[in-house]
Amino acid sequence: MKRNLILLFAAFLTFGFTYAQKNKFENVMNSKKLGVSYKSVKSKDKEDYYQQYYWLRRMEELKAYKHLEGIKPKVLYSFIKEISQPIPTKKLTKEQKKFRDDAELSLDQYFKNKDWENPVMKLNLNTYVDPERTKYFDVIKPERIKVLLPKRLYSFTAENSQNQQQKIYYLWINDNDYKIVNIVPDKKKNEIFYEELKRDVGSYTFPDFVLDAVTTGDKKVKSDVDYIYLTPFQVGNDNIVYKTKDFEEFIFVRYKKDGGPWTDVEHRKRKW
Repeated sequence: MKRNLILLFAAFLTFGFTYAQKNKFENVMNSKKLGVSYKSVKSKDKEDYYQQYYWLRRMEELKAYKHLEGIKPKVLYSFIKEISQPIPTKKLTKEQKKFRDDAELSLDQYFKNKDWENPVMKLNLNTYVDPERTKYFDVIKPERIKVLLPKRLYSFTAENSQNQQQKIYYLWINDNDYKIVNIVPDKKKNEIFYEELKRDVGSYTFPDFVLDAVTTGDKKVKSDVDYIYLTPFQVGNDNIVYKTKDFEEFIFVRYKKDGGPWTDVEHRKRKW
């Protein structure tokens, strides 16, 4: 089963998620509260309404996981919103519009009757927001979430329930600031990193698995305290350790090759 790492950067200066278009119901942050307002929703606003309801239900599912208690609900909401962005009706094919129309007719009945926990309602909601069920990675099971650094860095392995494909998202948090980051260095921004990597480990490639270990820098060393050290899941006999402050620029730290011992790359001596 193929796992993909995803790169979804927010603007660095704002260090958060941004959206091209606001949802008319985004100020309602509770699915039940949104649900009971159904009768006042105009037909032309249904697209925003059901999309917001979908986001809130998924956020509330994550919020219930005990190991995510350190993440604020607003952050979880923004995370869900970013990884499942709206698919406008105007961009759907004729067949996809038919799927959405049929799902809406069904949803209308469930919402009129306040039958929000019905499994069929949930299936129709998923079909409404993603008519062919191929765009969203709509399942994140608690056991597929890894706390890499408590309250700071988390990995989420999400799955598409229709085709079982997976993506790994890394969520970096700094109190109210957050972004989805890529743990694979960008080649254009990190030329030196890749030069050293090629020199010392040859044809090393980053594995499509969750990081094996993440640690913070040495608090006793002023120049090191702000760094995050990353160790990929080892595949084969080679592995590396590298570090970053912002998940934009990375420094190659050490490596082991052909099952041998760890070798430092940095000039400064460090005790491992």
